[in-house]
Amino acid sequence: MTLVLEAAVLGVLTGGVYALMASGLTLIFGVMRIINVGHGALVILGAYLSFALWHNLNVDPFLSLVVTMPVMFVLGVIMQIVFVRPLKTDREALSVLVTYALALGIEGLLAYFFTSNYVQLRAWYENASFPIGSFRITYVYIYGFLLCIAILAAIFLMLYRTTFGGAIRATMLNRTAAQLVGIDVDRVSAIAFGIGTATAAAGGVVFGITNTFNPGSHYDLIS
Repeated sequence: MTLVLEAAVLGVLTGGVYALMASGLTLIFGVMRIINVGHGALVILGAYLSFALWHNLNVDPFLSLVVTMPVMFVLGVIMQIVFVRPLKTDREALSVLVTYALALGIEGLLAYFFTSNYVQLRAWYENASFPIGSFRITYVYIYGFLLCIAILAAIFLMLYRTTFGGAIRATMLNRTAAQLVGIDVDRVSAIAFGIGTATAAAGGVVFGITNTFNPGSHYDLIS
């Protein structure tokens, strides 16, 4: 019974981490109908940005999100404007090719700057654990789950409690109709892509603490 309970708790906590990584992917697909197969590479990029801050400045991985999430947001907006927005016809099929090419580009740059050796984010609490009955849960999974709840709640409030969120939902439902009522769907798409990319940075932190990774680890995330 204890093993079943432990597996259930770990499953919920781990599922929260994967939900965090997938939330941006879902948002991007919902707004633009873009199949972003490069999302895993963005998660790994977020992990490496946090790794660079930890390795060079000894910044706590979770605190590094104050820097990495805005950086990833800007990167996502640029990627959408430069690479995704020009896709006018057959967007779903072409988006697979374009985002996969971006993933390969990110992988190559990470391998150039960080080599292909496996690394892992470190924190004082990485091995600390919290007792639940007869078993223990590491704080990393708890922090990751709480981060997931916070970010998903923020996205929910943004979507359903703000004017911009209404514009996003309108674009999701009918892009052409949204344009007809005056919504700048290109701006909405760029910001939504940026938000989705920023959430990848958050997922990358939790993934980087709980797993070793290298530039090619994004294949594990999309498989």
